[in-house]
Amino acid sequence: MQSEANTDLKVGITVLVGLALLLFGIGWAKGWHLGGVEHLLHAKFPTAGGIEAGDPVYIRGIKHGTVTTINSPPGRDVDITMDIDQPETLHKNATASIMMLELMGGKKVEIDEGNIGSFDPAKDTLQGYFTGDISSLVALLSSLSGTLPSITHNLDTLLADISNFFDHGKFKDKTYALVDDAGKTITEFRDVLAENRATLKRTLEQADNLSRELTTTVVSLRPGAQAIVDSMRVFLRGAGRTLAGADSLLGSLNEMMGGPKSKQSLLYRLTSDPELAQRFDSLLINGHKLIEQIRLQGVDANIRFFNSTKPVK
Repeated sequence: MQSEANTDLKVGITVLVGLALLLFGIGWAKGWHLGGVEHLLHAKFPTAGGIEAGDPVYIRGIKHGTVTTINSPPGRDVDITMDIDQPETLHKNATASIMMLELMGGKKVEIDEGNIGSFDPAKDTLQGYFTGDISSLVALLSSLSGTLPSITHNLDTLLADISNFFDHGKFKDKTYALVDDAGKTITEFRDVLAENRATLKRTLEQADNLSRELTTTVVSLRPGAQAIVDSMRVFLRGAGRTLAGADSLLGSLNEMMGGPKSKQSLLYRLTSDPELAQRFDSLLINGHKLIEQIRLQGVDANIRFFNSTKPVK
């Protein structure tokens, strides 16, 4: 009886230790905490990508935490909460990506620490990305499988039409005719060049001689052109002096015209001084009367050359 009791006790202790180890292994794999401080991070993803609570979180390929909760509000990004043990290593531009954990299944969150600024888990949120995996690739291929036969059929039809266009249409004959015409044209051009080679040579020689004569003419005319340029320079200098004199004359006229403003010039007195204007007008009237009297009655000249106050003895 005593040996049977000891055996049962050993079996029970073994089972308990095994369960404890199993629970410890599961908790370590899932990132369960038995007390201690949690460091929660929030990340916004366009889609959950198959991630589940308890999936691991990696930083530079090393596991540092687990996914705790997944919140997917309607019409908004998916909010994934993670618990990691090294939040102080993250920077302001840190990002998170959902990736495959194993080839046959499983997901993980891979965090890129970033390199700018300091990350505050209480205020900041990681920007999350989901680049797809094998399942997404298989789904894409499945969606394309229905369109591939149609694409293949259309491509085969297009190739058949192109073949028919070149084989049975007139394009082929026209191409051959065009090539033949081009060959004939080249042959005729060669014949023309052969027949007129001497003429072309003389023409080129004449053109060369003409260019040389033009060069010689330009060289010979260069002194005359220089003299003309010098004459133009002299003329322009004289014109400059003339313009300076004209400017001085205009300044004098402007001063004369502006003189009436100072009330000292003759022009002002003739145009704005009533007394002088009246005298000048009276002078003109008396002069006109004198001239008219001389014209009608003549001039009675009683000229005394010497005037003496003493009587003649």
